[in-house]
Amino acid sequence: MIEIDTVTVTVTRRIDLTAYPCPSNLALAYDRLWIGYGCGEAGEGGVVGLVLSATTPTPVRVGPGTTQPPLVAVARNTLLAGEPGVTPATVRVYDISTTPATPRGEIRGDANGLPPLRDLALTEDASAALSVLADTRRFDAWDTTTLTQARAYDSGGLSEHGLPAAVAASPDGAYVVGGWNSSSGDTAELVVYDATTAEVIYAADHRGKALVAGSIAFYGTLTWGVLKEPDTGRMHLWRLPPSPYHSSALTLTAPSEATALKQSTLSGRLTLSNGSPPGVQTLELYRWLPDGTSRPFQEITTAADGTYQFTDTPPSSGAFDYRVYWPGNSWFRGRSASATVTVALYQPVLTVTGPATGVVGERLEFGGTFGADGVAFPRTTITVSRKVVGPDGTVTSKALVKLAPAADGSFGFADTPTTAGEHTYTVRLVGDSVIEPANTSHVATVLQPTA
Repeated sequence: MIEIDTVTVTVTRRIDLTAYPCPSNLALAYDRLWIGYGCGEAGEGGVVGLVLSATTPTPVRVGPGTTQPPLVAVARNTLLAGEPGVTPATVRVYDISTTPATPRGEIRGDANGLPPLRDLALTEDASAALSVLADTRRFDAWDTTTLTQARAYDSGGLSEHGLPAAVAASPDGAYVVGGWNSSSGDTAELVVYDATTAEVIYAADHRGKALVAGSIAFYGTLTWGVLKEPDTGRMHLWRLPPSPYHSSALTLTAPSEATALKQSTLSGRLTLSNGSPPGVQTLELYRWLPDGTSRPFQEITTAADGTYQFTDTPPSSGAFDYRVYWPGNSWFRGRSASATVTVALYQPVLTVTGPATGVVGERLEFGGTFGADGVAFPRTTITVSRKVVGPDGTVTSKALVKLAPAADGSFGFADTPTTAGEHTYTVRLVGDSVIEPANTSHVATVLQPTA
């Protein structure tokens, strides 16, 4: 047996299995490899285990001799071994936490034993053995503690014309995937079952090819099988399309009120139709301005229970559209949710401070702000005008200055009065699509200089 580095595709080690001819069926768990071997002669086959982390792995034999190379399946500290194609068949269960392995018993079905085995699998938690038996119209799950049948997964769409060929359990234990072949060997079907209820929740078929026994495998949430052309023997990989098996639901709740330039919070939840928590999932967030242009794309993540929230600071008033999308996975259909938030103009609080009295010819300095909440404002305009009521009642008015306030809303201006009287400075914030207009005033009494 050779060990190959999958990055460099070079042989890194050779392990001598001369004493264990025709190694055929492999099962890997952590650093241990279990091998069903045998060339078809009575007593020369069996199961052997290797600790791959050892510099020179020493094969350790498990169980009695067999004629055919046994099918093997392993999860946690449980190993299954069953010789295919023999009648009656038995599935031997071993505890591999000890060396050598400790027999825990046999799955026999009944006193007459099982029909011949075609495939054997084990759930990730090692609680159930899955079997494909010749001359049956189902897949069976066996309790690995009581060694009795736990449930049966009924036939798929081809059951009236063919037989099961392969079975496997999804890594999360939620699904059992069984493969069927038509009696003519030219049509294959993969059927996905709910592991607990045995409900058929998805099926896909492939014409012109047969499913190779024992070839169902998982990578992440993808399901794979191996197909064989009946006439040529040519092999093909078959991957189930990312068609989902279950539905999902996604909600998005928007705030009842929102204001331009102020942060608002939106929230929602992703739920799965089977009631299981979705775990941490990545959602796609799309946002549109009132003029229809899109804002930068963003990804957000859910909590393990599917809840999520995000914040946004609308840059203007108007109707903002939000859409959250979960693309789904191989088990669940994706879903989207949308909400429209009507954003009101920012309502400024305009204040001005300055001296209450002054003297003709002396500079008066004023400051003010309309900002709050730590908001950063876009460019806007403030105008300042002055009205003077002289001692004789004469009124004069003048536009003094046009200002561009700082991003935090602060501003300042100055004036040097040339006449005595009551000076009223009116400050106006010019409104736009972001900020409501506002105005305020400040009064300073200006006196003639004393001699």
